[in-house]
Amino acid sequence: MVMPNDTPWSGLEAGKVDTRRVSASARWNWFWAVMPRADVALVLQLGDLPKPTPDLPKLRNLEIRFQTLPGGPILYIRLKDNAQLELFETLCRDVMGAGELAETEAEALERAIGRTFRWHYLLRGGKLEVLSEEAQKGLVGEIEVLKLLIATIGAKPALAAWTGPSGAPKDFELKTDCIEVKARRGASQPFVKITNEHQLADVPDRRLWLAVLAVDQVQPPHGMMLTEYVSEVTEHLERTEPSAIMDWDMHLADVGYDVLHDYSAWRWIVSAPDFHAVTEGFPRIAAPVPLGLSSVSYSLALSACTPFRTDWGDVQAQLIEEVQP
Repeated sequence: MVMPNDTPWSGLEAGKVDTRRVSASARWNWFWAVMPRADVALVLQLGDLPKPTPDLPKLRNLEIRFQTLPGGPILYIRLKDNAQLELFETLCRDVMGAGELAETEAEALERAIGRTFRWHYLLRGGKLEVLSEEAQKGLVGEIEVLKLLIATIGAKPALAAWTGPSGAPKDFELKTDCIEVKARRGASQPFVKITNEHQLADVPDRRLWLAVLAVDQVQPPHGMMLTEYVSEVTEHLERTEPSAIMDWDMHLADVGYDVLHDYSAWRWIVSAPDFHAVTEGFPRIAAPVPLGLSSVSYSLALSACTPFRTDWGDVQAQLIEEVQP
């Protein structure tokens, strides 16, 4: 069996592992490959296997694995459904483009794996629709708080603490602190919507903060698209801590963000967050609620929260204490 013409795998033989180097001028050892079952693949030949071995994406139509061959270890991305050949070629070239920006093989591997996570929803048959305006607004608010945490405790701890996309009760859960984030329109009535009784419930042995941001839709050329807010963080991680990009991409996938969706119809501006210490006397309906009640939502007047207002410097000082040895 011969691969279809006009693809990078043309001329490679099925029925055995057959490979062709992508480019003699490439910085890293990329190969087009055909696997024994006639499945096409992209291979990155490595000098050494990383230790510890990083987590790999689990995608419905792809197999992504490390393997040790007589010539050395490899990472391969294999397409299980040749009906998606054209799309897979686009993915492969995108993955290679990300890897070629790396200065070291280890960084090239991190970038390659991280880029596959960005195709997470597309290749597993994910959401076809863009995020709603409300969901975009909420994500912009959480990204702003995430940026503060990255600058304070580092990218990996900050991303590990970002639990909102996974459906946890609080948006950020750290060892001794939790942060709930609420985005509101700046010109709206001074209330925020609390969507259930768990959002402002106490967590044993942890401080709880409520962060409120004004996120407003504006007309061009003002503000930024959601994709630009995402790109800001991505570019920062690529410069400072590329090993955290996988975590970042997984969180975005969990929240339903797809890099291929078009968000050009919406532009947003966001304020600095106002922080409140959710302590005794704070106005809230919190779990446990009376038997038979659940999913209790209510509007919280920000004027009633004023006595509990604090600034980011106070919150930051507590977080720095948490990460100090």
